[in-house]
Amino acid sequence: MFFRYSATNSLLTTSGGIPGLVKNGSIPGRNWGASWVHTFNSSLVLQVQYARTTNQDNSSTLFTHPPANLDATVGFSSSFVGGFAAAGGRSLIPSPGISGYASGGENITNVPKATDSHQVSGNLTKIVRNHTLTFGGGFTSNRFESPLSYASLSFAGGQTGNPQSKLNKPEPGDPLSSFLLNVPDGANRRNVHETTRPGGLMSLYIQDSWKATSKLAFNFGLRYDRTFIPAYGTNATIGQQGGIETGDVDFSNGTYIVQKLPPPCTVRGFAPCIPGNGTLPAHVVVDPRGKIAHDTLTNFGPRVGFAYRLGDRTVLRGAAGIVYDNWAAVSQMAQNIEGAWPDIGQLIANNLNQPSTTSATPTTTSQDPFAGGGSGLFPAPTPFNQVQWFYDPHIKNPYSMQWNFGVQRELNSSTTVDVNYVGSGSRRLNVGGYYNTALTPGPGDPQARAPFPYIAPTFYDRSIGNGSYNALQVEVNKRYSNGLAYQVAYTYSKSIDEGSSGWFGVEGQSLTDPYNVKGSRGPSGFDLRHTLSVNTLYQIPVGHGQRYSTKNGVLDYIVGNWQINNIFTARSGVPFNVYWGASDLAHTGNVSWAQYDRANLVGNPNSGSCPARADGTPAGPVGSVNCVFNISAFAAPAIFTFGNSGRDAFRSPSFWNLDTSIFRQFPFWGEGRRIEFRAEAFNIFNTVILGTPGNDISNLSSFGKANNTANSSRQLQLGAKIIF
Repeated sequence: MFFRYSATNSLLTTSGGIPGLVKNGSIPGRNWGASWVHTFNSSLVLQVQYARTTNQDNSSTLFTHPPANLDATVGFSSSFVGGFAAAGGRSLIPSPGISGYASGGENITNVPKATDSHQVSGNLTKIVRNHTLTFGGGFTSNRFESPLSYASLSFAGGQTGNPQSKLNKPEPGDPLSSFLLNVPDGANRRNVHETTRPGGLMSLYIQDSWKATSKLAFNFGLRYDRTFIPAYGTNATIGQQGGIETGDVDFSNGTYIVQKLPPPCTVRGFAPCIPGNGTLPAHVVVDPRGKIAHDTLTNFGPRVGFAYRLGDRTVLRGAAGIVYDNWAAVSQMAQNIEGAWPDIGQLIANNLNQPSTTSATPTTTSQDPFAGGGSGLFPAPTPFNQVQWFYDPHIKNPYSMQWNFGVQRELNSSTTVDVNYVGSGSRRLNVGGYYNTALTPGPGDPQARAPFPYIAPTFYDRSIGNGSYNALQVEVNKRYSNGLAYQVAYTYSKSIDEGSSGWFGVEGQSLTDPYNVKGSRGPSGFDLRHTLSVNTLYQIPVGHGQRYSTKNGVLDYIVGNWQINNIFTARSGVPFNVYWGASDLAHTGNVSWAQYDRANLVGNPNSGSCPARADGTPAGPVGSVNCVFNISAFAAPAIFTFGNSGRDAFRSPSFWNLDTSIFRQFPFWGEGRRIEFRAEAFNIFNTVILGTPGNDISNLSSFGKANNTANSSRQLQLGAKIIF
């Protein structure tokens, strides 16, 4: 019988990003665990385990001395900055979101159920001659809750650019100028009470470890995973903004699905409600199950492996199997439809104030960016003009087909060499970004050229991506002997996917054309072609019992017991795009900051030098802080076109780092007792590794410049501990 309880409480106070804005947070966590093992006989053993985990992540970012009557002074609409439930109904100052200049606003981000799970598992092991059979299963539950309140604006350069020059050389404008002229590019308001109904994972498996001969062993297994996607919202949130009465788009048939139908607005008097007398608009349906997602029931994962001893010092190993990703983004995806029509808990506006032939002057201000679009008390007449983080109702778990083959060779009693080939093919990866954009770039209203002209372009996640990974892994490992231990590991690898490196726009997820996913096939956002890691531990052989001894106990105590340790890492740079971010230059209705419209490659970005710039930046060679790559090698794509450079086709500077430490031990009061003094240096040479450079060709002030570093400055640390 085993039982464990652990608790942690973390309180944080940090800057909110601008003077006077303070973020206060608390992160309490609890964990209980128990295990019971019963041995029936020498060949039959049962183990049952239980765990309970809770974790919160609550924070508020507020001005310590907010300006008095700011709402009235600026003229903010109360429907934009007021009435936030998590803030007790008060107003919050929105983040200005001036790209490249300033951000930071007030927000309440409480997550009382960041983790709230129960886990029960058990396995039965039976030995039958040379077979070890294991049967097992388990269930892990999952629930989530988070009241959120904030508002934000974003300003880009496109609103103050020169659209008349696009056919020649686009002039991108400046985000600060857009701010001063009060022409926002986007806005967001979240006043939601996120909750999920119980979800989780049920798993069953069977495994046979078979020792076929004294040299050959096999392992066979089959696992079944049943993921219960947590449905969004609970009945306790009926009538609340960001509650259970929300919906999702199904772009397979152009319908909008309401998961729980609220009463008419004429009856309830506030959102969420069905506009008018409660008659559903065309193409709107209600799911009788009361939820959106459809679970996947076919997640079977077979596995097989073998090990073969070739002589006394060599072993061959290989394995293959299918592994399902049952947890990634499950809670976040459920939350994404929060506050959608017929609710107004989450409002998103993108591509505001875009100059066009039908709207040559700005029409939306930062004081009320959602005017006429479903703000105030009631939702818009239909759900088809909103922007939300929708997902395919039939989205499926990603899975990976993995395989490896390798050889391990013992060089001597303490040193081994491993050489392995590792590969995988991933399917049903998440592909997000904007959907229902125009089918092709071109002039005219993008929405009129979309597959469903009555639906505005919006975020939409689908499980349609493919990926692959192939690697050569070499490792030399020397276990500690004669005062020395070391490990050298090198990986040469390549990871490729179709714009699907992560979830919801992170980790290099960037799609040029949502109708041609394969056209965005390229290096994964996390692809590192070369990775080298070396760590060493060396006990200096001086002192009592060592190779070099003074034969004097006092002198040996003074000069002995020193240890030097090193950790060296080196890797390739991380991939990035070069794109046009000022405006929707291809005119498809997409958002430019999603890096969908990549720049044209017209030269070699890795040679030559950058010219002097209008902002006073001097000319400099490629590789310098103001010229990480040759900016002259890129040109803005022509209007109504996609650029020709590939996804993640460029790399940040290579990375390397050395951490070193020196330990000195002072034995005292008999064997096994000692005081250990430590002096540690991280990035001991204080090397500067330039980070990913500015990659927005329309942002002339930062394009090609390294505005950050990929590593931290040298840190020195002293410490001591008593060992007994």
